[in-house]
Amino acid sequence: MSRNRKSNIHKERIIMLASSAFVLAALTMTGVYMKGQNVESEDDGYTLDFTALENNADDKLQEITENNDEHLLKEDENIPGLTANNTAGKEIAGAPVTEDDLDYMPQEVGSGHVEIPGLTDQETLLEEAEAATPLSEGTVEKTLHFAESDGLQQPVQSDILMHYSMDQSTYFATLDQYKYNPATIFSAEEGEAVTACAQGKVTSIFENEEIGKAVTLDLGDGYEATYGQLAEIAVQEDSYVNPGETIGKVAAPTKYYSAEGSNVYFALTHNGEPVNGETLFH
Repeated sequence: MSRNRKSNIHKERIIMLASSAFVLAALTMTGVYMKGQNVESEDDGYTLDFTALENNADDKLQEITENNDEHLLKEDENIPGLTANNTAGKEIAGAPVTEDDLDYMPQEVGSGHVEIPGLTDQETLLEEAEAATPLSEGTVEKTLHFAESDGLQQPVQSDILMHYSMDQSTYFATLDQYKYNPATIFSAEEGEAVTACAQGKVTSIFENEEIGKAVTLDLGDGYEATYGQLAEIAVQEDSYVNPGETIGKVAAPTKYYSAEGSNVYFALTHNGEPVNGETLFH
């Protein structure tokens, strides 16, 4: 019986040793398997090494830069007349450009106006645009010139009622007084047509107590002609008239000329100073 007991204990030890060996072998095989899996996951063809890529990119950039420098140097050597200034220019090519470095002023964002030196004469274009700019319907800007040697047409074909007089005073019957007269007063029938003395631009249409409704024409070169005692004015401001064109009609006289009767008031000035228009009528 004692022998059987020892035999059983020996069997149990063998079983324990076998089990331990099996467990140890299993653990060993598991460790080997997991290590193999880690190696495969590190190089499975889908994982990117960004550090390596960045290093490779830096190497490529340096290589490209060196190749470009060599290429440019070879081109410079093949261009006749190339001086050291060209090489210096490449060294500062990356420097910021200022307005002093440009041969024209940069345009603002959104600007439709671009000036190209040697190709676009902006002043000429602006003058042409202004010359064709409509001032009002049916009118365009014109350049006016007038000289006293050109002469003037009379506003009405009638006698002079009161002469221009700035050297000495003249008698005004309605006012019953003597005073200077900066205008020529023509006697005229009420309703008679009043015409332009020369080519001009209508700069003002106004009315006052002395001369009633009036029109001022710019004749050019500082000369202006003012017509008073008008009715049914036929022109508009900023419009142009030609010599002999109707400006309006003769109105009933204002209270300042009631004794003189219906008339046409005509005054000529040069740079604001009265001029004797009577010497210019033809």
